[in-house]
Amino acid sequence: MVTTSINARIEVLRKSMRLNQAAFGEKIGLGGGAIGKMERGGTVTDQNIKLICEKFNVRRAWLVDGEGEMFDSPENSLFASFAKEYNLTPAEQNVTRFFLTLPPEERQQMLKYVTMLADAINGGAQDAARIDAEVEAYRQELEAEQAAPKGKLHRSEDTDGIIA
Repeated sequence: MVTTSINARIEVLRKSMRLNQAAFGEKIGLGGGAIGKMERGGTVTDQNIKLICEKFNVRRAWLVDGEGEMFDSPENSLFASFAKEYNLTPAEQNVTRFFLTLPPEERQQMLKYVTMLADAINGGAQDAARIDAEVEAYRQELEAEQAAPKGKLHRSEDTDGIIA
């Protein structure tokens, strides 16, 4: 028989999601104080149980009775479908789950950082392509120079050097 209460399981769930009481409550439409009361032994309504299970993909049997696993079977979850469709590795799934548990402000900060990183990578690729094009143009110039008939050396105003 499981000795922990639904109240303790709500706290376990919240902490596993790395959310404070206010952020957890916000996700289900409650204040942090209400979550604190629930965790300290207050009444947990059927409506709150339903919201917690839906929002956090928690199994009702685990939340109410402490039976089985905390989360729905990965094969049945919306997230599992998403991960399968995009062929996410376990590490990519963990990063995505972590991102989704962040408060909106922190998700925005992370998006800014990832966008800056992507821009830097893309800029580096553009620089490499530009350099490759310049090298190719120079190679073609050299080949054209080598193919040109040899003549007298003379000074060219265009190149400020001596050319054949």
